[in-house]
Amino acid sequence: MTRILTTTSILLGTLLMLHVGAMADELPVPPIPPEDPPLAEIAPVPNPDARAPEVAASDAPSVDVRLYRAKPYDPGLGFAPGSRYQTSEDRKPIQTPGVSISVPLE
Repeated sequence: MTRILTTTSILLGTLLMLHVGAMADELPVPPIPPEDPPLAEIAPVPNPDARAPEVAASDAPSVDVRLYRAKPYDPGLGFAPGSRYQTSEDRKPIQTPGVSISVPLE
């Protein structure tokens, strides 16, 4: 067994020493940039002073239908990989909507 490994090592070493890498005859010359760069517009930049549109405050009561989803901590930490604890709300195919009633106080 050691004789085969020794012979293989010698043969592999000889082939690596005799290996000649492929050499390119001549490398192409890279393009030379122009002396005067072309004039163009700069890239668009997001406006750091942009703000969301303000919602007009209403003095009238309002009713809104919403989906309430509580974002609990990750309860799947104690379960096997790929499994997760599901609440009864998570198991429903369609989430039950809730009603939000807003009454301004003066």
